[in-house]
Amino acid sequence: MFARAVRNALTSFSRPLFRFRGCLNAKKDVLRALSRHAATVSAPAPASSDDADIIADFDLPQAAQRYTGLKPTGLFGHAFLTTPSAFVELADSTLHRASLLTQRIVRARESRDELFKVVKHLDRLSDLLCGVIDLAELIRNAHPDPVWIQSAEHVYEKMCEFMNVLNTHVDLYFVLREVLSDPEISQSLGPEARETAMIFWRDFEKSGINLPPAQRSKFVSLSSEIIHLGRQFLNETSSARPPAVIKPSELKGLKDKTMGARLRLQARFRDLVVYPGSLQAQMIMHSAPEEEPRRKVYIAANSSTPEQIETLEKMLRARGELASLVGKESYAHMTLTDKMAGSPENVVRFLEALLEHTRPYARNALRTLSMRKQEHLHTPPFPTIQAWDRDYYCPPEPPAPPVSLPPLTLGTVFMGLSRLFRNLYGITLRLTDVAPGEVWHSDVRKLEVVDEQSGVIGWIYADLFSRHGKPSGAAHYTVRCSRRTDNDDEHRDLLGVQDEEVLKALPLSNEFESAHRARIRGVEGVFQLPVVVLLCEFTRPTISRGPTILAWHEVLTLFHEMGHAMHSMIGRTEYQNVSGTRCATDFVELPSILMEHFLNSPNVLSLFDITGDLSVRQSGNHHDDPCKSIDTHTQILLAALDQIYHSPVALSDQFDSTGALAQLYETRGLIPYVPGTSWQTQFGHLFGYGATYYSYLFDRAIASRVWRKQFVHDPLNRETGEKYKNEILRYGGGRDPWKMVSAFLDAPEMEGGDAEAMAEVGRWRIEDEVSMPGRH
Repeated sequence: MFARAVRNALTSFSRPLFRFRGCLNAKKDVLRALSRHAATVSAPAPASSDDADIIADFDLPQAAQRYTGLKPTGLFGHAFLTTPSAFVELADSTLHRASLLTQRIVRARESRDELFKVVKHLDRLSDLLCGVIDLAELIRNAHPDPVWIQSAEHVYEKMCEFMNVLNTHVDLYFVLREVLSDPEISQSLGPEARETAMIFWRDFEKSGINLPPAQRSKFVSLSSEIIHLGRQFLNETSSARPPAVIKPSELKGLKDKTMGARLRLQARFRDLVVYPGSLQAQMIMHSAPEEEPRRKVYIAANSSTPEQIETLEKMLRARGELASLVGKESYAHMTLTDKMAGSPENVVRFLEALLEHTRPYARNALRTLSMRKQEHLHTPPFPTIQAWDRDYYCPPEPPAPPVSLPPLTLGTVFMGLSRLFRNLYGITLRLTDVAPGEVWHSDVRKLEVVDEQSGVIGWIYADLFSRHGKPSGAAHYTVRCSRRTDNDDEHRDLLGVQDEEVLKALPLSNEFESAHRARIRGVEGVFQLPVVVLLCEFTRPTISRGPTILAWHEVLTLFHEMGHAMHSMIGRTEYQNVSGTRCATDFVELPSILMEHFLNSPNVLSLFDITGDLSVRQSGNHHDDPCKSIDTHTQILLAALDQIYHSPVALSDQFDSTGALAQLYETRGLIPYVPGTSWQTQFGHLFGYGATYYSYLFDRAIASRVWRKQFVHDPLNRETGEKYKNEILRYGGGRDPWKMVSAFLDAPEMEGGDAEAMAEVGRWRIEDEVSMPGRH
């Protein structure tokens, strides 16, 4: 159970299917001005000492880590975790602990008192395993030492193997069934406990726990096949496509003088061989006035081999068969039962409503492009815009701030984030000391997250600079979730244990588990505090270049990831399975996308002012991108294609993924489908986000509504920030997202989350185009 593979690691090595839920839940993609009129906002106070520390530590080249005499320790302050072999020993110790706790849960039917503790102990079992798995996931992605990476991969596989056993542990399922069927015990569960219990129950059911032995064996076989096919599919999404052969005469008039001249020189005596994805291909798509070379490059870039198509269709068919085994109409029906959408029919209602709003804007944008093409080629009125025309007549532009800003350093942006959180939530970021051995690279900085009432509520480790071997992109890793620990009753896990070897192995896990715990002022009990890591790939500050200057898309990225981080910090729950970002797939991106909206506001941008003597003015720096609506329309079609691929049609003998793509574009598309192309084999999200690709659009629509209804006129208002914190962030996944959204927006009609509610979110539209595809 404890499932959902970490999405930012889907391209990693093979691992078995497991659903023992929790840690493997991921989360793991042109701004519209608020006003056309100039607006001046008052500047904040000059930088505080904490602000100055943040700026200096992130901006100074080769800034020394602040050891200040601290004793050497191991990773994340675990004194024993100093070597790769110690990590393996921790995994072994944890597996011993987990085995004992599993046995205790299985024996719970022998004692009514123990039955009342089953949900708590299942969550503890999840946390035991997730603490090590989450750490392994981070190490294998962020640690520069290959020996550490190798140990992390070994630990990850070992822990997953144990989870696979729990996934099909019939006795655990029977105990949980007894708990939920007992009226007294069931009614004693609080909201978080009940949601946690239902998470385990649904995941057991999804794993085919009730199937007869032969069908259960088939379920396991299909699950392994899906993992294998998914890994193969992902590898093939990035495989090289065949080149396009461009004739010299087709390169006349390239708009780019430098690269264009070079291309023409290369093609002077022979045809030019252009590989999709190369700089040459990008230059042709953006700058070649002749239509033919763009057409050739487009077709080459969107071609597939029969084998690549077969891999995808085998994966989709296996998913359909898996759903049929557990009595579901389709894989989408199986996947969406615990999402906000609830069913594929509801997803279609959302997409249809959103498409109805977006289509007129996209058509107007295409009309603009058509007039450009008409003027360029001297054609009759309104020639058809083809797929290879989009980038030429509307070249992609990097996002830009809505107001004129001085260059923003990394430290300045972190200072602005801390000021924003202080205004909204009474929370600040405070740089803190790092002990020798506590982090995996000298670049890593540690921030305390400090609440003005509760004190320290968690820690953020920021690993922000690019280096050799580090994964590209940005990601938020939850290394430790919050949960209440003072009522664990863990000493009774050992009752009756006589094996000396087992008892000797336990202290390591005990020490690991007891870290990062504290009492929170004003809150009953002792809590395990959250620990998260932010990974980015910004340019490192140097003495010659000075501090890191962030491009605007990098500022957006940092705000996005910090939205996830604050969700982890504020979503402090008693059960780790519902803490922070451990919530529904189609809800988890709401806090991060909303953070990007704050960058629309001059009031918020004024928080980047270090001296306090600069007024930020709304200016003409921003302009509407006419192609943004075309891109949104395309994303809607991709979400619809995802639903088609995971519908019952995938089990049909006549299923043709290319035919389904063509039919969708012919019936709902605005740009014609190009015969002979099969882009679906490059749609990598079909594996990681199968049947849930709509989620990002869905959360963009909700975030846009939240921003417009609650924050747009006064984005630094503390009362609104507290309401958002208390109605949305603090529950993590422990409350129905529909109830959270409806309460915050004062929209009781949305609370039921039915088909009409899904359609209403589509009618809310994506009013502020701030999000960039690809973030997670």
